[in-house]
Amino acid sequence: MNKEKLKEEVKIEIENLERLNKEMKDLLAKTEKELSFIEVRAAASILHDFYSSVERIFKNIALLIDKNLPSSENWHIELLSQMAKPFAKIRGPVISEELFDNLKEYLKFRHLFRHIYGFELKWERFKELCTKLDNILKEIKTEIENFLKEK
Repeated sequence: MNKEKLKEEVKIEIENLERLNKEMKDLLAKTEKELSFIEVRAAASILHDFYSSVERIFKNIALLIDKNLPSSENWHIELLSQMAKPFAKIRGPVISEELFDNLKEYLKFRHLFRHIYGFELKWERFKELCTKLDNILKEIKTEIENFLKEK
């Protein structure tokens, strides 16, 4: 994968993130009342997909730029941490510490989503992640675009 390929892959994932953000906005706009069981599951699925898309961007950066994709049992958090730090004099941080802290919460939710039944989801426990999604996307786009300009 060359750098132009990386930029193209990032562009595709940013478009996916924007689509997921729109789906979340549409879902939240329709519900001034308590979310239905199906809407809670839909919101959780959108969050899962959102973080998975962010992680695909990070995996591509780790493979192309860093030439180092974590492979331990805890590779998801290691990859996220890797993106928040300079890497071996090859590059500066891809994301800020603040964005790292925010994305860590989305990673935790993604892990939870994969390991429980949908009927166990509690809206009040992840509602804030849903309502913050638009702002998180803006931060991701800004920081990733700034990183790519340097490459």
